[in-house]
Amino acid sequence: MKKIILIAIVCFISANLFSQTYKLETVFSNKISNTYLSHWKVLESNNNIQVDTFSLWGYQLYFDDWVKGAYEVEYFKGNAKEMSLFLTQVVEFTEKYKNEDKVLTYISGIQVKTLKQLGFKYTLVYDKERKVACVFNQKQWTDMLARFVSYCENQKINCTQN
Repeated sequence: MKKIILIAIVCFISANLFSQTYKLETVFSNKISNTYLSHWKVLESNNNIQVDTFSLWGYQLYFDDWVKGAYEVEYFKGNAKEMSLFLTQVVEFTEKYKNEDKVLTYISGIQVKTLKQLGFKYTLVYDKERKVACVFNQKQWTDMLARFVSYCENQKINCTQN
């Protein structure tokens, strides 16, 4: 009986010690592709050290039913500086290889590839399992980076690499 009470107390204390409450704030969204760049804004924390976390994520379908077939996919997640570096390198890669097809690289451990199809030029960023990708053109990647930088400036979040 004493062991059960002790385990319950340890679980309660550790849950309160490590719990945080977040609000997911949208920095960039594309409703057509169901892809978002979000800020995990900490609302409550028992920890004095708060790290601003950003994620590039979206919804994918197993089959044509949003109720039963949708699932979330995370393409990239990191702090402000990591996200800034990632988006900057994706934009630079997109610019450098904008006229080439099927150029493959890895940025921050994530597979990135160019695609030229029917005259349209895209850059694909794959999820960590390399099963699905978010697909945007150069203008959209540049817009995402600009909105991210603007959001960080407005929220007074340091996202510079220096």
